[in-house]
Amino acid sequence: MDYSTTHPPRFRVTVEGERFTCEEAQGLGSRGDGEAFGPDLTVTLTGCVLADAPDALSWALAEEADGPRPVLVTIDETDAGGREVLTTWQLTDAAPAQLQGAETRAADHEGRIRRLTLNATRITELPRTAGTPGTAGVPGTSAPADTR
Repeated sequence: MDYSTTHPPRFRVTVEGERFTCEEAQGLGSRGDGEAFGPDLTVTLTGCVLADAPDALSWALAEEADGPRPVLVTIDETDAGGREVLTTWQLTDAAPAQLQGAETRAADHEGRIRRLTLNATRITELPRTAGTPGTAGVPGTSAPADTR
């Protein structure tokens, strides 16, 4: 399978403290009031790369004996360079529902997933706090220097 990235990753997904990137995320969109509830909420992630995220990969592959485990998932949409967070969503009780094109490579501790569909009970768009840099929490970036 060819998993070459055609677009830079624009979505960072955090599952229980481990982060991975995906090219696209569908099903988040603007929901008017910033929140949606229901038993059939789905988000589809495509072009995902999970490097050094073994627990997140195990969760995505639904390797637990009891089946897919619902967890809190955070998804950040970033600018084209991946440095500034544009929008953040939280998926409550998100669990893998469908997986296509998964490949793991033990040699470089990497997993790739062509398409991962998640079911969630709630999707919440988190407001950005005024004065909060969009790069907060982005590895390799720092807050602006204090010029006082």
